[in-house]
Amino acid sequence: MKVNISQKELSRAINIVQKAVTTRTSLPILSGILIEATENKLYFTATDLELGINTYVECEVLEEGSIVVHSRLLGDFVRKLPSSSLVNIKTNENNNMEIKCLNSDFNILGNSSSEFPNNTFENDGTRFNINSDVLKRLIKYTSFAVSQDNMKPIFTGCLLEIKNGECTFVALDGFRMAVKNEDLILDEDVSTVIPSKALNEITRILEEDDCDVEIILSESHISFNIENTTIISSLLEGKFVDYKGLLKNEFVTKIKINTTELKGSIERVSLLAREDKNNLIILDIKENTMQINSTSEFGNAEEFIVLKSMEGINIKIGFNSKYIIDVLRIIDSEEIEMNFLGNINPCFIKEADNDSFKYMVLPVRIS
Repeated sequence: MKVNISQKELSRAINIVQKAVTTRTSLPILSGILIEATENKLYFTATDLELGINTYVECEVLEEGSIVVHSRLLGDFVRKLPSSSLVNIKTNENNNMEIKCLNSDFNILGNSSSEFPNNTFENDGTRFNINSDVLKRLIKYTSFAVSQDNMKPIFTGCLLEIKNGECTFVALDGFRMAVKNEDLILDEDVSTVIPSKALNEITRILEEDDCDVEIILSESHISFNIENTTIISSLLEGKFVDYKGLLKNEFVTKIKINTTELKGSIERVSLLAREDKNNLIILDIKENTMQINSTSEFGNAEEFIVLKSMEGINIKIGFNSKYIIDVLRIIDSEEIEMNFLGNINPCFIKEADNDSFKYMVLPVRIS
């Protein structure tokens, strides 16, 4: 292999595929990146056998070839090269890679590409396109709520459901649930669970780009084709919860409140709440105001907010502050609605005058 490529393009490609590299594996080859030069393109591939990422960069290929190189060593060196420089890469029959750039000369001993898994990106099934901005919103509004507990693997991912011209993402962890809907026309119904790791990497790769993403869904895998990059992930097995049965429409108290005010108040009050194992904050809602307070052995904190509107009875209810702050950080609307079933029942949060997103959070019992 012999190629000339810009440092910027090389570094970007390595950063993309490195997300799929694993250091915890019984197969040392998986700690490397497969690099293949052909037809004036340099291809980069990495996989941990559950998540795979492939991307390519157009460059000057003087001699075709392939090699597997240690991901961390390669990435660290390339990132430290001048960003405007031209990088010369050459390999030999002993799987040695030489990287030259200005006054730098770096040699890495690699492995034969024949040892790398060769069927990582084979996937065929239902195909459909989705706009990148729509996909980013679906992920942003749900993936933060997935479970971190591997004892129930099915809840470490997001449910993808497409039915009746609507695409729905759902995430839950036993204490909260996030549901986001977007319009999407597809002739057949879809229901599957995607690992959150894959969704988070898709968000990073999409960045600010506005493009169409092709999705290919089979029984065991899902692929995302984003311009010159492909991400493939295995799907999670198991039965997801009946989320529709958890959604309610009848409430005893409904309020509208400024998102930024509420977020700032809870973040300040929660400085003390973090000293409590439940991160407990108490919302006392009455006479069109909300009092937010927390108490710990180090003191107490209290804030008042005037509500935009209030319907129903007065209510006093406790929450883990983290579960409220998390959702307020991803909401773009200036105002939110908080709808209560009672002080020991779930609270439902949504953007004011927008039903495409619903967030359910369980309260903490207070004495």
